[in-house]
Amino acid sequence: MNEREKKLLIVVAVLVFGLINVGAYKLYYLPQKEAAQKTKKEFRSNRKTALEMEKIQESQRAEMDWLERSEQKVIKSSQQALTDLEALANREAQRRGLTVKRVKPLPALEDPQLEFHRARVEIEVSGREQVLFQWIDRLNTPSDLRAATTLSINPKKDDDTQVDCRVTLEQWFLPKERWESENTSDEG
Repeated sequence: MNEREKKLLIVVAVLVFGLINVGAYKLYYLPQKEAAQKTKKEFRSNRKTALEMEKIQESQRAEMDWLERSEQKVIKSSQQALTDLEALANREAQRRGLTVKRVKPLPALEDPQLEFHRARVEIEVSGREQVLFQWIDRLNTPSDLRAATTLSINPKKDDDTQVDCRVTLEQWFLPKERWESENTSDEG
């Protein structure tokens, strides 16, 4: 091989090396770089969103803590909630010396779209007005998810010191079946 052939071979080797590098740059490096830049943008966007959500969550932290402390999750079956509600109303009425005339269970308000269901009972009692208001005050307890939703008070015709009262009492509760299904699906 003479000197010209050696120079030509070196030039061809440099050109092939350059073409291989340009090809590798365009076919491998640039797509990898673009994918990395796209991923970097996505991560920055996700980070920005996460930081905004964290700020919102922190601004509502006090409200969430209060709700967690205050909300009692009464988990019962419909029948158990109704039985407990009737027992409470009867027990409190007897404790205060009221006469229970009638206890009428009402159909529970249950809907799969609602978080809480309601057991309802209508109770008729008679007694002194002051004692009656104490009884209603004891039954109407929002912190226990219980409320007297309708109230009708009429004076007794034969005794001015006594009143007749009809109350619809409702107890909100989480249905036991729904609570169990949510907990078993969370574990699996």
